[in-house]
Amino acid sequence: MSFLTSFLPLASCLMLLASCFLPLCPVIAQDSLKTQNQTVPTVSRFSYTIQKYMGFNFIVDRVVESIIKILVKHKVHSRNVDIDLRVYSGWDLIQKKAEYLKLQASKLSLEGIPIDYFSLETNSPIYFKKIKTNEKQRNIAQVPLDITANIEIHTSDINKALNEMPKWKKIFKDLDLPVPPFGTTKVELSNLDIMLDEHGLLRMSSELKSLENPQSEPLNLAFQGFLKIQNEKIIIDNLECEVQDIFTKDSEIGKSFSVFLEDLINPIFNFHKYEKKGLTIKHIEMFFELNKLILIAKLKIL
Repeated sequence: MSFLTSFLPLASCLMLLASCFLPLCPVIAQDSLKTQNQTVPTVSRFSYTIQKYMGFNFIVDRVVESIIKILVKHKVHSRNVDIDLRVYSGWDLIQKKAEYLKLQASKLSLEGIPIDYFSLETNSPIYFKKIKTNEKQRNIAQVPLDITANIEIHTSDINKALNEMPKWKKIFKDLDLPVPPFGTTKVELSNLDIMLDEHGLLRMSSELKSLENPQSEPLNLAFQGFLKIQNEKIIIDNLECEVQDIFTKDSEIGKSFSVFLEDLINPIFNFHKYEKKGLTIKHIEMFFELNKLILIAKLKIL
């Protein structure tokens, strides 16, 4: 699910695209434009008017929108990409400043995961400046940039992605199954099958095999719980498990193993691991609608 962060660098580098054009433009006097209590230095009204009637603002805006659209189409393999970029002026755009950006794409694919719809929208002015940090030149946000991202994925595609996650083989390879009051026994879970329904209920089934007695017949293990967001992490909540003909979900061993599995599996996905280079993930919402998982992320770039 790292597809979300594949778009995040776009917000910080899109203004760089404009700097490829008209590099010989003269320095223009600037005013300070206050937007949402944030100050963005922009060209003077006189300069803006000249650029407008010369068609400079229009040309730079359309050229940058076209370049962003081409890059996004190439990256996400989508033919349906729409860009809405609102600029203060053409020169301000070259200086990595813009008033607003909204990017929308449908029927796309990132890292092999089909995505029905994706949108990224800025909720504050865009203003970046190249600054040298640790012997490297980086584009640093000069005012906090607030972004809202929206992702819609069909549950069938989520099921495929979940079943192919490599973490399951790693964490289920060698487990100490709690057997109260007798301690633990070593087991392995294999042939895992995961199914997420349209209400967010995640059902898992697998074969449980004893590692202490390899000749024994494998047992059928089933467990389920609801996907939810907690502290910007996707987790399985209220997990219940049972083993056919051995224990039920309401038994003491069933409850112990359920707690054990929750601690082992969670979090399924941690959005915080993508917080770097000034990016902060402020809030994540998740809900299900019409057989789709919908994620709404509130981001900030500082």
